[in-house]
Amino acid sequence: MPLGGPVDLSLRFTAVPSLAPIEGEYRVFVHFLDSNGNLLWADDHEPPVLTSAWRPGQTIAYTRTVTVPEYPYVGEATIGVGLYSPVSGERLALAGEDLGQRIYRGAALAIEPQAESSFLRYVDGWYDSEYDPDAGRQWRWTSERAGFVFRNPRSEAVLYLRLAGQPDQVPDGRQRVAVRAEDHLLSEIVLDSTAPEFAEVIVPAEHLGGGENSRIDLHVSPTFVPSEIRPGANRDDRRLGVRVDYAFLEAR
Repeated sequence: MPLGGPVDLSLRFTAVPSLAPIEGEYRVFVHFLDSNGNLLWADDHEPPVLTSAWRPGQTIAYTRTVTVPEYPYVGEATIGVGLYSPVSGERLALAGEDLGQRIYRGAALAIEPQAESSFLRYVDGWYDSEYDPDAGRQWRWTSERAGFVFRNPRSEAVLYLRLAGQPDQVPDGRQRVAVRAEDHLLSEIVLDSTAPEFAEVIVPAEHLGGGENSRIDLHVSPTFVPSEIRPGANRDDRRLGVRVDYAFLEAR
């Protein structure tokens, strides 16, 4: 996977038949380790079923998407998995190859340099970046139309997006994001929740044009103006579309 790209993780925990009730709630940690065992980055999260509800013989399986940070490292990475208490820091013993400190080997990942076509330039239609230090996440709001420009890979590509709307701020309770290359509709994403949504959009080579650079636009409908929704309570007079906190193009 190239730097900056998305990775789908499939995790499965199987409780042994002799499992005693688990007291308290444990979180899952997924550690991405370099060739020397040093931590590159981590994905800590709650399992879809709270650990206090796990029963003997039960299997907890789920998939989640994470993104490779644009970290100054290229090479083999080991994926270590475990369970820990956010209160005490205790880690549960699991059956598997222990890499040390109850970090268990899950899989391997080859991290490669990012292709030139993966560098997306945010052109017209975007507002300035915003950042939430508590969540450690950065995003940009679109206006009614916002565009990306990138080096034409001259092959089919996939555009990965993680975006969130504010459907609760518009009349029909949903926002539509039309993804277009040139004049071709590639996909329409419907947002009916404020929760972030991850989308994969196939971009055929014939829709990228014949020039050195190509462009993809996001068309959002409807948009909203916060100051018009809450006059006096909100002074934000920007016309907002959707919030984009991740965009990545991968040529195939």
